[in-house]
Amino acid sequence: MQMRFIFLPKHQRLVNQCYPGGSTTDKKPNSSETSYLLYYVNSRRSKLEKVSSYLVKKTTSDMNRRRVGNIAVTLELMNKIVNNCKENLNVFIKDFFAIMLTVLNNENFNNDYFIIELLELTFSSICIAVDDTLCNGDAEFIRNYSKFIDIFYKIVTTRIHKDELFLRCCEDISKTQSIASNPQLNHYIRKAVDFTLIKFQEKYPHFKSVSLDTPTDIVNLNRRLSRVQTRPNGFIIDSPRPDDICVKILQSFFNTTETDKLNISVRALLTHLQLTPNKELLTYICNKIPVQLRYIVILLAVRKLTHHNNEREPNYDPIIDLKLISCLLTSDVSIVGLSVLDIMKKILQFQLDNSDIEEITTQCCFTIKDLSFKTYYKGQTFDILYEFLIRLKALKESETKKKTILVKNISEVIKMKNEPCITLELFIELSPYVKPSIFALFNLIDHQHPSNHIFPKLFQTIPYTEDRTLQTIFMEKIFVKYGKLALLGGLNYFLDNTTEPNHIYYDYHSESAKFLELDDYKSQVKYKKEHSLLFSREDLLNYYSDPGSNKYTTKGSEILLSQKNDISTSDLVSDPQALLSEPQLSLDALNMTDAPPIPTTHLNVLKGRTSRNNMSSNKESIYRYVSDDVRSWKTTKTNAPKVSDLKSFVKNTKSKDKEMANSNHKHVKSLRGSQSVKSRVTNITFLLKELQDNTEEESIRDPDEEEITGLDKVNVARSHSIRLHHALNNENRTSMMSMNKNNIYDKIDDAEEFEDAEEDVPELNGRGKLFSTS
Repeated sequence: MQMRFIFLPKHQRLVNQCYPGGSTTDKKPNSSETSYLLYYVNSRRSKLEKVSSYLVKKTTSDMNRRRVGNIAVTLELMNKIVNNCKENLNVFIKDFFAIMLTVLNNENFNNDYFIIELLELTFSSICIAVDDTLCNGDAEFIRNYSKFIDIFYKIVTTRIHKDELFLRCCEDISKTQSIASNPQLNHYIRKAVDFTLIKFQEKYPHFKSVSLDTPTDIVNLNRRLSRVQTRPNGFIIDSPRPDDICVKILQSFFNTTETDKLNISVRALLTHLQLTPNKELLTYICNKIPVQLRYIVILLAVRKLTHHNNEREPNYDPIIDLKLISCLLTSDVSIVGLSVLDIMKKILQFQLDNSDIEEITTQCCFTIKDLSFKTYYKGQTFDILYEFLIRLKALKESETKKKTILVKNISEVIKMKNEPCITLELFIELSPYVKPSIFALFNLIDHQHPSNHIFPKLFQTIPYTEDRTLQTIFMEKIFVKYGKLALLGGLNYFLDNTTEPNHIYYDYHSESAKFLELDDYKSQVKYKKEHSLLFSREDLLNYYSDPGSNKYTTKGSEILLSQKNDISTSDLVSDPQALLSEPQLSLDALNMTDAPPIPTTHLNVLKGRTSRNNMSSNKESIYRYVSDDVRSWKTTKTNAPKVSDLKSFVKNTKSKDKEMANSNHKHVKSLRGSQSVKSRVTNITFLLKELQDNTEEESIRDPDEEEITGLDKVNVARSHSIRLHHALNNENRTSMMSMNKNNIYDKIDDAEEFEDAEEDVPELNGRGKLFSTS
């Protein structure tokens, strides 16, 4: 026999030496000769091409003679050449596929399990060795690849009846690089995944039963998802064995970073779950996907939901897809990178497009609720609720059904959240739409300080609760959450926005009295509520005038004394909550140059010197003084008396006759006339300055005590007016707290020790300098 090989070409001789003698069917290639053959084909590409061509001829000859053993040796030699010459696969792949297809189509060999197994082994080596260029650029390879899989699947299912062989072929398909990017071959991925899932469910029946129920009890759901996971991903009762070929194939298709391959595999999974919906199977496979790519499952399910083709899937049920999404979201499968808002928008649009189908709208609502359960990024719940708000505002009045759907969505989302996650502004915007869930929505407000002027809108949301008892509870919640901001913001709001008494008005004052811990305030609230009376500004000033019992007197007084109630929450936050300080607004008004004499009782209240008992009797005049008279000071030109008028009036005060003093008082008012600005200023400026002084020991220095030269007539008048004021000051300090009259002239009547100037002040016809040098 060896003599026949002497005159053959070397490549043929080396190939023939690999075949052992005999006619048995279980032949194996000679090891040493095979090794030398592999060395030979690796030395030069032309030799590799000669060997592959010769194998084609020899296979045809052996098949004609039904030499099964030689065919088995040929297939093994092909497998070894593929593994050792991967870089030159394109040189011999055409001949190898020709051999494989010839054997596969021959009825004398395609019923032999051993031969079919060797064919699959060689095909597996080819799938591993294929590169991108060959898979996507060689049309003949694509054709032979497709033809082999189709014939192999047919032979295995019709003649061999060995599912494990086709499962191995499915695994080979998963190992083929770049097959997912080839539109002529990627359908084999779907076919392999579907076949593998069928066999997997046959081995593990609990993955085949219908199971789509989602947890309805949020407490149990939180408890279940908060447990520490101490088992491997995908482990369940009767867990599949890791060495199971179905598990390996699923691992190969889904545990990959090739997004094209993963997308096709997930689509095949979702299609299969339409026939056998089982959440355990879904979570088991999702746990095998890399954690950073698991969001693709939800993304493709939603895309299929909104773009499904009824011609391709006539039995498609969107309810199943929605339930699968909910099951995955409420499972313990970790998902990162999910674009929650984009997913929610697509589901919401699908819900509104099918607003006439109640089953779809209900399930969409539950799926959106489940989507908001896990927090994937900060501000997620805010974005979801804000999207609902935008949709609600965009709806027309006639679209009542869609409005009902959106309101139900909001209520379901609110039920799933229990931590602060929205702003006060969003709460106010949503309040009119979610009246039954307004308390649950209020609990979601974050702890940030609200923006300016937001509290009036907050108090306007209270009537949305409708129930009288709930309104009281709502007001109590506002005070508990915002404290002094609610106190002063409500004071600012209810002062000017309540014309008729109502329950909310009294609820505010009741909570204010409780917050301030003022018993007389509480009793007044009860009294006014029984008699349907409103609090006046003067009434409320009683509770904001004593810094010892109310540390918010500063801001409260500013609100009550200001005609224009405008206070910012930033000011409220910065309130030191300390003792009452002098109201700057009123004291600034006192420094106006054209101001008339200020009644003593007014100044006492502004300086905090009037007792609380007589405060109420003076507040009406204070408020009128601040709100009305202050505005007219700048425009009033004849309010100040002349110096001669003051002198005349002071002389009359020495008389004990009360009626004479009153008549002189009227006479002074009638003597007021035009005078220069400087003259009017000198009459009252120093008087006002001393009344504003906080220290009682300080006194105004008399200008006459200074060495001043060159005084003109105006300066002399100014000196005497100061002396007059200085004499009055001591008596005023002792009796200031007991005065109840609103005119400073009444106090001047009691100045017994006042003495007039020794010389008259000459009339001044023109203006002179205030100070001049001699």
